[in-house]
Amino acid sequence: MLINFEVSNYRSFRDNTEFSMETGKYLKSFKDSHVISSKHRNVLKSAVVFGGNANGKTNLLFAISFLRWILMNPTQTEDHLLRTETFSYNKENTSFAICFIKNNKEYRYQLEYNEREVVKENLSINSIVFFDRYYQEFHVLPDSLQNLKNNIRKNTLLFFFAQSNNTPEAMEAYSWFRNDIIEVDTDEVDNEIFEELEDQKFKERFLCFLRAADFNIVNVEVKKKILPVPSEIKKLFKDMDNDLFNSNVVYEIYSTHKSRDGEFEVHFRNESRGTKIFMFLAVYILKNKLDGKVLLIDEFDQSFHQELAEALLDLFNNPKQNNQFILTTHELGLMNYNLRPDQIWFAEKNEFGETDLFSIFDFDDPSLTRLDYGYKKRYLQGRYGAKQLININKLTDALGEL
Repeated sequence: MLINFEVSNYRSFRDNTEFSMETGKYLKSFKDSHVISSKHRNVLKSAVVFGGNANGKTNLLFAISFLRWILMNPTQTEDHLLRTETFSYNKENTSFAICFIKNNKEYRYQLEYNEREVVKENLSINSIVFFDRYYQEFHVLPDSLQNLKNNIRKNTLLFFFAQSNNTPEAMEAYSWFRNDIIEVDTDEVDNEIFEELEDQKFKERFLCFLRAADFNIVNVEVKKKILPVPSEIKKLFKDMDNDLFNSNVVYEIYSTHKSRDGEFEVHFRNESRGTKIFMFLAVYILKNKLDGKVLLIDEFDQSFHQELAEALLDLFNNPKQNNQFILTTHELGLMNYNLRPDQIWFAEKNEFGETDLFSIFDFDDPSLTRLDYGYKKRYLQGRYGAKQLININKLTDALGEL
């Protein structure tokens, strides 16, 4: 479970910017449904980020995904540059800090780096420092890595190095990044998740779920396909076990739809964006495992009719599910749909193109956080900021004379 995330000097986030899934102090609304409680913290099941076009909403999701990518893709040599996406392409350091819960332990990981080297890196577990690094000085290091510290290059993340050398604590924390952060992207859907549909009971629940949302799908089939290996490659590795060439399995997903003329199959890639995302989300919602995932969904409003979007929000905040959902949207109507003040976030750029993030709960004025007065109305009145400032006169002037 994600607790909070901080970022600086990444895309439109120039200064240190914090996003939190931790519940607001003293807030009691929807506490039995919208909140996941643990011995460490109480965290929200969902958060919705609003804001005008090009204000940096999507960059929040990109930043979380980017940190994951950096951890998953280590450098190969000392000359290999670390990937950066700095504000206005400057050469200053980028930094991330993230706090999360995995297997009832609270982890906090901090990273500061530039394209050539790691500047600072720290991992703590339940507030106890597990490793701490400043450039190539290792102030705290697990005993298992003491004899290996000379092998840690300046452009190697210590976190990756620790887990790749089978340090249990690092491996457990690393698994959260690898397995528990899910980017809901219809262009790069991991079809392997639909392997769950091979369980007939789960498949029946899945189909019932689709029908309840009025999708015209009567069946879904998962077909395993072994990709052929080119003969040239086989010749290069002719002395190797042939079973290795049979391990390249992909999962093809086909939905059966009904029509006046009978039933027909549609490959998953040819479904609409909304259908694909709904099917993807259905698997995670119905799996209902104890350790939930963090699902990142950009442009939520582009995929679903408002009634279906509201129904999904109900599911995201349902007491029976344990995943977290972070959404970006332009659909202002969702502000007034059973959300707590600490679940509603805004992204706003200043005149210099720098994004700031804040939630309704951050406002000191109690009247702005009351549930009995619509948030959308306040937003349109400009009381929260983060509005799209449009000069209609200049837009029409730009047309020139016809």
